[in-house]
Amino acid sequence: MEKKTKVLILGTYHFGNGGEHLINIDAGEIASDKIQSEILEVVEKLLKFKPTKIAVEARESKAKELNEVYSEYCLNKTYVENKLISHRNEIVQLAFRLGQKLNHDKIYPVDYPVDLPDNHFEYAKNICPELYNEFMNEISEYGTYVSNYMDSHTVCENLRYLNNPDRISKEHSSLYLHLAQVGAGDTYYGVDMLTEWYRRNLYILGNLQRIAKPSDKILVIYGAGHCKILQDFVKEYNKFEFIDALDYL
Repeated sequence: MEKKTKVLILGTYHFGNGGEHLINIDAGEIASDKIQSEILEVVEKLLKFKPTKIAVEARESKAKELNEVYSEYCLNKTYVENKLISHRNEIVQLAFRLGQKLNHDKIYPVDYPVDLPDNHFEYAKNICPELYNEFMNEISEYGTYVSNYMDSHTVCENLRYLNNPDRISKEHSSLYLHLAQVGAGDTYYGVDMLTEWYRRNLYILGNLQRIAKPSDKILVIYGAGHCKILQDFVKEYNKFEFIDALDYL
């Protein structure tokens, strides 16, 4: 029987508070002694997986530049300020640290961004305001809950929460699939948005397939919103073996 590539998907919040997302989480002061200690705790836990490759949420086209920064990080045993990536980013805080400890010679960026259409929100606001208001209220309530939870828990506890399968399924249903109905029977704006979201995750899958070898153990560090789709892809692809992040957190 052919050996399968083990793939562990770690859904995370963005430590750098960057980007445009439905819900933006304040990661706090990453450089504080408290949070640094909590991040190091997570690193030690993930080391037990013994990944042979670490894949991250950065453009695949930026692999050369990212690995120049990573190589300098490994050489100096510390982050050197640069324009490509902030010291706050989870790639630096988690992936670089793990890679350096494991003597990896490179990090693997596997992202391929797409332009998500935003006309579905304007359409919903004007044509189906009840749906729009319901969705925006749910976003607000969910965002408040997540923010309050994370403020009162450690980094590891927050990652355990984000990787909980019940939370992942509920978010995917309520904040993604629920939008398919926007413009159904007319413009299908909601479907167009979801198509692009799935397309992006298929690009990520393709990049993972490209770097994977049967003997590999790949740690994928990605925004938690990708968890449901990426986990499903990994579980359904017969050359991959899904590893639950909760087994190591």
